[in-house]
Amino acid sequence: MRTEPRRLGLLGGITWHSTLVYERLLHQGVAAAIPGRTADLVIRHYDFGTVGQAQNTGEWVRLARQFAADAKWLVDGGAEAIMICANTMHVAAASVQAAVDVPVIHSIDVTAKAAKDAGLDTVALLGTGFTMRMPFYRERMASHGVKLLVPQEDALQAIHEQINGPLGEGVVTDAARTLVHDAAAEMVGRGAQGIIAGCNEIPLVLGADDLDVPFLDSIALHAQAGLEFSLAD
Repeated sequence: MRTEPRRLGLLGGITWHSTLVYERLLHQGVAAAIPGRTADLVIRHYDFGTVGQAQNTGEWVRLARQFAADAKWLVDGGAEAIMICANTMHVAAASVQAAVDVPVIHSIDVTAKAAKDAGLDTVALLGTGFTMRMPFYRERMASHGVKLLVPQEDALQAIHEQINGPLGEGVVTDAARTLVHDAAAEMVGRGAQGIIAGCNEIPLVLGADDLDVPFLDSIALHAQAGLEFSLAD
């Protein structure tokens, strides 16, 4: 068993809450496995305003170049693997992997594996409008044999606005809870066998106890995969 963790490079979540969740889970996991130690991390955290504006104006190529360059910087800082701490920015995962010679631990792969391990072949995604609308998430899940459902357009847009508004600032309301619960129920009615929390804000308003189907928290699953890499011999 390792006596010290491998160093991980984090490309920080697009809201600051996400990065803190990753850090907490990684530190707690290392401390539990190796008493007296915590996670060894190098982090590039992004200004939400700058990245969010670029997303809203469709500057995905520029963002991918930025993430790739920053991944190189993390590797230069000793990172032995890269984690993109935001589901939406996994749209840049291929560019990041092409830029570095260390593994990129991919959230969608990890989440798809959890779905398959649970015997699920059709799951629903709750996340930002970008993650739910763009093809990268659906196509990556399909490559693992998992079909993806998303909310109807009105609910999808309303959830996006909550994530980029109150929920992204840590403000939880009954209206947000009702919105997300109703969207999850509607997708279960369409055949979803499980629900993916595809961003950090979804678990603020929906959890396993609220559902009769499996709840796949992509951030917790991703962090666990990073922890396993960090502790592996």
